[in-house]
Amino acid sequence: MVEVELPEVGKVTVSRTVDCLGMVCPKPQLLTKKALKEMKSGEIAEILIDNPASVEAVPGVIKKSGGKLLAKIKEGKTFKLYVRKE
Repeated sequence: MVEVELPEVGKVTVSRTVDCLGMVCPKPQLLTKKALKEMKSGEIAEILIDNPASVEAVPGVIKKSGGKLLAKIKEGKTFKLYVRKE
């Protein structure tokens, strides 16, 4: 578990990381959906994505899978999406 500071949210504890680097649709969406299914309510995941199309598609999957997107942070070519299971 790692603590991170999110803009407009504050400090959160990340319980898992979903590494989707180098993957293209639909793999990041599938891995995100699987992670949310396995998480307990209130847990937070960090999803790493470097495919722009997936960055656009994953938030919809998060919402449909019972999650809430807390933040989307871009670092170089990598996007970090922070998601809380509702």
